[in-house]
Amino acid sequence: MPTTIALSVLAWLARLLPRRTLYAIAETAASMALPLLERRRIRIRNNLQRIRPDDSARQLNRATAEVIAETARYYVDLAILPSLSPQVVLDRHLHVTGLDHLLDAHRSGRGVVLTTAHISNPEVAVKALAALDIPAVALVERLDDPQHLEAVNAARAAVGIEFLTATQIGVASALRTLRAGGVVCILWDRDRQGGGACVPFFGRQARFPVGAVDLAIRAEADLLPLYVVRRHGPDRLQFDVTFLPPLELLLKGNRALDTRTNIANVARLFEPIIAEHAHLWRVAESPWAPCRDTPWDDPHPREHTAEASA
Repeated sequence: MPTTIALSVLAWLARLLPRRTLYAIAETAASMALPLLERRRIRIRNNLQRIRPDDSARQLNRATAEVIAETARYYVDLAILPSLSPQVVLDRHLHVTGLDHLLDAHRSGRGVVLTTAHISNPEVAVKALAALDIPAVALVERLDDPQHLEAVNAARAAVGIEFLTATQIGVASALRTLRAGGVVCILWDRDRQGGGACVPFFGRQARFPVGAVDLAIRAEADLLPLYVVRRHGPDRLQFDVTFLPPLELLLKGNRALDTRTNIANVARLFEPIIAEHAHLWRVAESPWAPCRDTPWDDPHPREHTAEASA
């Protein structure tokens, strides 16, 4: 219920206040709320300490506050973006690099699984797909609070593509989209539902969902990473969107092991990206905690990974 109310209030304020004022209010509210978010703040700080072990206590505290502020900006985005057309967002608010990687993969007709991390607001890239008339759906995690999910998905749906919850029905719809040559967008870096794979991440075992890789394998689709970073400046609604080349999946015939290996490669690819933009990585749960005692036996030798990326 609080999320539903907050989004309604933000949408109402967005019609009355300049965009910069709305972001400033959200950032101030996030700063004032820090004492009330102590448990969340500690979890985020612990994550940042694993990612940036050489940072000072002051640097970690500042980065933690910035993660919480970025989360507040994300909810302002949800209130503002529905009022902007996909083309306006693409032309005026996104600074895109590597778009040819997406267009070439889409033209192949094999279907494309776009995967990214919770850095800034990855959903703005979905708005670009709508502007480019690329048929796409987004598969999102289930939440414990159905009202929260309903409110957020209602705001997301206005971007121009369909958002599906990762249920059996949602996954089946995503597979149909891929097999028809469309695009499925899915985040890979937060395993709220459990059942993910434990893979190396910043020197320790961490658990991540396998959905992106599993969909790509099952649909024989391309797996294409991207990431989105909010630009620093007075206009908070400016983003750098970077599409990376498709990842070549390592397939040895054992689906469980292949899935785990390829998730490990996704995590390895994103490590330097998350390290650089850790202050914008909106993950409050520890991905390491569920895998503290889990051994890692890479079913494919390291040299195969090097050959695949060469």
